Amino acid sequence: MVNPLGCKRSFARELLLLVSGWIIFAVPAAFAQASTSEDATHAAPASEGYVPTLTFDVASIRQSPEASSYMVTGMFQPHSSSVRIVNFDAMNLLSMAYDVRWDQIVDMPNWHHAMFNIQAKSDSAADERLAKLSKGQEKLEQQHMMQVLLADRFKLKTHWETREGPIYNLIVAKNGPKLREAKNEPPSPEAIKIWGDKPMPPIYQQGDSRTGFDFIAYQCSTDKIAEELAGQFGHPVSNKTGLTGKYNFKLRYHGIHLSERSADDLDPVPTLDTAVQDQLGLKLEPSKGPIQVLVIDHIEKPSEN
Repeated sequence: MVNPLGCKRSFARELLLLVSGWIIFAVPAAFAQASTSEDATHAAPASEGYVPTLTFDVASIRQSPEASSYMVTGMFQPHSSSVRIVNFDAMNLLSMAYDVRWDQIVDMPNWHHAMFNIQAKSDSAADERLAKLSKGQEKLEQQHMMQVLLADRFKLKTHWETREGPIYNLIVAKNGPKLREAKNEPPSPEAIKIWGDKPMPPIYQQGDSRTGFDFIAYQCSTDKIAEELAGQFGHPVSNKTGLTGKYNFKLRYHGIHLSERSADDLDPVPTLDTAVQDQLGLKLEPSKGPIQVLVIDHIEKPSEN
């Protein structure tokens, strides 16, 4: 999951990934804890003071059985309180609930790689309310529902801190950008098959950890590229390209950093840091800056039901 989802894993189990829903890692929310609607008033500047209050009426949580490969998906139905999550670990659940990247989550317990399957929903009145909200307000409500679920079933307690840490600046590479500006062409038949009548995101990821991943972009801004790369590289990425267009591209990669490959690795698919420069004409420049982190004060494995 990307995580949307740059779902990077540090353990040796194959992941088959389709990034879906709104779980693309982006700017963090700025409230302390999910247990009350008062906390949620600080969820995001774009909320313009909107206070989310919805919660799930019913929720089923079961730990995923051990397996050699996992399909990782998770999304709310559009304009609905109904959510279905398959094989999310605690880091992905927190990312979904608090709109944070993995690098922003600290002090997780050593069981955080355990995966869970969750189905939850509220009632028809909640769905009717969600259908009348703006996209931003709907997202705040869905985040609030996830936060309250984690506080209730995972006994989650958190607080926010701002720390100095590594960041990246996304800049144009020496030989200039290689991005193709989008025209009025429709999405590819492959993309239409994947997303059907659901809204197509400006950038999504597909592939698996054996052969590599593709980023598929359609009408995508460089701000969105920076957000997606932040989830993959595990650090904030600031868009310093100066490029204001919308772009279509397919970026192929396997692994994140070229420095992580051994000298005898003959994999012809480039790592992400190389692919960004060779295929997009962009570059990630290391820097330092303030990072908001979500500190886990307490979390437990939930009892199943």
